[in-house]
Amino acid sequence: MRWARCIAFIASMAAGGFALSADERHVSLVPWKVIEPGESVEAPLVLYWIPASRDDLRRSPLLTSDELTLYSSRCVAMRVVRVDDGARLAKLQVDGELPVAVLADGTARVIATVAGERGVLSVVQVEELVREELETRMANADTLLDEARRRLDEGDPETAQELYREVWDARCLCPRQGKVAQRALRRLAKR
Repeated sequence: MRWARCIAFIASMAAGGFALSADERHVSLVPWKVIEPGESVEAPLVLYWIPASRDDLRRSPLLTSDELTLYSSRCVAMRVVRVDDGARLAKLQVDGELPVAVLADGTARVIATVAGERGVLSVVQVEELVREELETRMANADTLLDEARRRLDEGDPETAQELYREVWDARCLCPRQGKVAQRALRRLAKR
């Protein structure tokens, strides 16, 4: 009886140690939202995903991408488009084989598309698509900051302020540049 308790204790400790193994990884869940036909999306960037089937919607690696989860915190809206939403599919220029991912701006202008290959959508390509657009926007914000500084040095604070405001308005997509613009706007307000 005593041995049985010892073996049970060791087994329960081993099971607990296995459950808390360092090999276990945290799983991020991307905040996808199914968009209804006619519904609008208020966001500077929107990643639309049109899955091939309900099974694709349940098992795709797009559901657990750490990178896409991070991008969603930077005002990139994640939306799933239903295959029966013909008007939105036409607006997003989706007419081929599914699945497809489409990156669009806040006015629903298509920026780029990733098409699935043999019924599979590459999460790496989708992440790269969003990353490249965010990098482009950050580079544009840096250019605006440089131009604002130049205008300020030339004695044109009104134009500099407009440029800083433009960067500030994009602060969710470009947080570092937004902070720089905020500090500059505060300094201009004290003048």
